[in-house]
Parts: sequence; structure tokens; C-alpha cells
Amino acid sequence: MTQNIIQEDLILDYESYDDVINNRDIDPYADSQFKPIKDMTSKRKGRFFELLTEEYVDRELKMTVSKPTNSDHDTIINGKKVEIKGSFRWVVDGQLKHYRWQQIRPSQDYEFMLFLALDPNKCEFYCGSKQEISDFVTVQDSNGNYPYNQHGGVSMNSGTFMVQGFPKDFPFMRDLSEFLA
Repeated sequence: MTQNIIQEDLILDYESYDDVINNRDIDPYADSQFKPIKDMTSKRKGRFFELLTEEYVDRELKMTVSKPTNSDHDTIINGKKVEIKGSFRWVVDGQLKHYRWQQIRPSQDYEFMLFLALDPNKCEFYCGSKQEISDFVTVQDSNGNYPYNQHGGVSMNSGTFMVQGFPKDFPFMRDLSEFLA
């Protein structure tokens, strides 16, 4: 008979047990204050990104926020029409990977796109001009494909695009004050 036993009531004392029960072994967001937002539906999360952005630029950057003039942009900041896109870092096999900003539509009525990049510890804000972003996402590669096309495969231009990577990978993602001040 073995003497090497963990009784049921003592398993609670083991860190590995606590990590598994609280999903920390597979979810880097498990202990993050951002987890409840990450777990929201896409629509609700998008609305939160809009509200957070408006509150942040008003409170921290002392910028003026106004209601949008139509449904093609999310807000107006310092008189400029702004579309807002947010992404959490994707988690694959318990590891943090890239960001993915989706539903980028160059045909819509906005002047600037503001990107939120959230990881378990912070939310960063970046901005780019519609022209720079449109030029970037609508490019065709040497094979005639649209590598950033979101719907219908890369062989067509659906008018809706996405980018995935890190803010440093995209020359159009720069400081908010460069565009909105």
C-alpha cells in the first residue's frame, strides 16, 4: 500500500490544481481585469471599445467627443470622423499570439481609424488615416490576390478586410495625437 497520497481536501493546497480550476493553464486572460470584456459577444465588445475610446480621449487626452453623423463611423473626435476597431491578442494552445483587427471597410465614411490592442495587462491605442489604411489593405500581391481580404478568399476584393499581427507590423498604426490633436 502506498503512502504517497493526496487526499481530496488537501488538493486545494496545490497551485497546479488552482491554476487548472481557474483556467490559468490555458487562458492568459484568466486573472486579467480585461477577461469579462474579452468574453463578451462581438457586438457588445465593439460597443465597449467605442465607449472606452471616447472616455479615454476625453478624460486622458482632453479631446472633444461628439456623436457620429451617420452609421459609417463610430464617433467624432476633435471634429474628425473616427472608426474604432479593437482586438484582444489571440490565444492558441494557452499562448498569446497576434492581434486581428477585422471588418475594415474602406468604402465607409470616416477619416481615421483608431485601433485598440488589448492583452492581459494593458490596452494600447493607435491611429491611422483612412487613406493609408485603405492603400495598405486593398493592395494586390504579385499573384493578383488580396492578402487582407476578409470574406470570400484572397482571390477577390470583397470590400471588407482584416489585418493580423502586432501594431509595429503596420506603418499606419501611430500615436493618436499625430492624427486627432
